[in-house]
Amino acid sequence: MCYHYALAVQAAQLEEKYKAKIRQPEKKDDLPRYHINAYQFTPSPVITRQQPDLIQFFHWGMIPKWVKSRTDADAIRAKTINARSESIFEKPSFRGAIQAGRRCLIPATGFYEWHTIGKKKFPFYIHSKEQPIFSFAGIWDEWADPETGEVVNTYSMLTTAANPLMAAIHNSKERMPCLLTPDEEESWLHGNLSEADCLTLLARQYPVSKMHSHSISKRITSRSEPTDVAEIMAPSSYPELAGKAELFHE
Repeated sequence: MCYHYALAVQAAQLEEKYKAKIRQPEKKDDLPRYHINAYQFTPSPVITRQQPDLIQFFHWGMIPKWVKSRTDADAIRAKTINARSESIFEKPSFRGAIQAGRRCLIPATGFYEWHTIGKKKFPFYIHSKEQPIFSFAGIWDEWADPETGEVVNTYSMLTTAANPLMAAIHNSKERMPCLLTPDEEESWLHGNLSEADCLTLLARQYPVSKMHSHSISKRITSRSEPTDVAEIMAPSSYPELAGKAELFHE
């Protein structure tokens, strides 16, 4: 699964990459983001299939249309941060969005995952060698608060079985987010995809040869120091990881 990622770019770089404009100009000041934490539920950039010329800021943690109250919405969004791609057409929380074609791209420059040794966990930063800005596959939904009428747009990040690198790093779950190549970005955003097409695309594993990984400081989980800072991504070594070459792909 994936609950932490980075989008360490300026607004202009994001607009250039996706040939799209940021819908809310005031949001340009929210970039760069070095640590986007799912459990903070802060709005983050997405590009939807319905409006591919706009970069919009949606909340991470999808609230399906059918949720009846704010209390229920707050409860379900903590469970819909990720969606297993293999079952999105089956699960009630996700099937409405995917069947309606509410697909989106989630821009990123990297993501964070933890390697487990016994009771200890070691954080890693992983990014693409070939795509300075890449995309996770996502789905999104629109929910109206029945009490206030406020419309809230939210998204879920899709995950798949880990490739060999991510299986070694994320050894407790052996899952990874659905990273998309440029061709797959085009298909996910613009393609007229059937259910079988979607499942086939999402099952593809991003090539290990195109990925880089390194261990980082445990500051990323600090409750006393800011974590949305560039230093979070810097390499940090641990004696416990010596000899584990399979975790590091240069």
